[in-house]
Amino acid sequence: MIYLSCFSLVCAVGYSAASASAALQAGIPAFAETVYRDGNGEPIIGAAVEAVEPHVRGSERLLGLVRLALGEFESEFGGRLPRGRMPLLLCSSETERPGARLSDIVGRLRFPAGSSSGNRRPTHVANGATSVFQAIRMARAHLAEPGTEVCLILAADSLIDARVLHWLDRTHRLKTSDRTDGIIPGEAACLAVVSREPLSDDRVSVRGLGVTTESATVLNEEPFRADGMTAALRAALQEAGLAMHDVDFRLSDVGGESYAFEELVLAQTRLMRKVRSSQPLWHPADCMGDCGAAAGLTQLAWAGQAFQRGYAPGPVAALHASSAFGQRAAAVVTAGE
Repeated sequence: MIYLSCFSLVCAVGYSAASASAALQAGIPAFAETVYRDGNGEPIIGAAVEAVEPHVRGSERLLGLVRLALGEFESEFGGRLPRGRMPLLLCSSETERPGARLSDIVGRLRFPAGSSSGNRRPTHVANGATSVFQAIRMARAHLAEPGTEVCLILAADSLIDARVLHWLDRTHRLKTSDRTDGIIPGEAACLAVVSREPLSDDRVSVRGLGVTTESATVLNEEPFRADGMTAALRAALQEAGLAMHDVDFRLSDVGGESYAFEELVLAQTRLMRKVRSSQPLWHPADCMGDCGAAAGLTQLAWAGQAFQRGYAPGPVAALHASSAFGQRAAAVVTAGE
């Protein structure tokens, strides 16, 4: 078993995991007009981090987000980390998608002492929202090595970027003044610790992981049956030794597209074998927009806060992530021990 804890989260609704999760739980959105305009000349609505000035764009904007997250992490959790080697895994947007990535700015960042020390460089995982789940699997392998007690996962992304917005608009995926079925762009940076022992009260235990691909994506016309998400969720449940009806609530990276909502419903109905009265579905994007590669750690941070503060519907949660280019991932997590 491994634990994720010590979440440092910077997003449009808060500059810590506790404040952001409180806003998400209260349903307080952070949507406002951005400096960008759609094809009709109307301002694009997004969820930008106010601490990063609107005129800061591209890789400089991503750099600002990450520095905020690293600063919070050092002040809150730096002293809790054990000494020794800490592999660092960096989660970015898909290589096929335009926009800034962590690989563009990693040389300008100062990470916690001990991370990726020696000859080992940070590992980059560039698969969008599914990157975090793949990074957790890699971290689990690192923790099996002698001398490695913790790993660090950093996920950061910004859709408040002219290149990304143009791409979303061109592929008919951006929510605009004349398109209601689309994404509201957001941005976030999140840092978390993966360890063999729990390090903080906001921890979650990762019981199962599933990572797969889907051939029928939002960018093509193939028949859609949610095979990829179903397979990823089934694998996570099997590894956890649980069934779909054992899950108390679910979290997802759905950002507003009907395609993504339908995928979640199809995956649930294909795996549910017993009736249960309630299984709530939480969407961080309802308040903070689509945060791309940072969406996975955002879900985990909110789940950790919900477990710690006692407002989770139960002790078992299922998390979902998808990419427009076909990657699918799921995880089953529980509270504490």
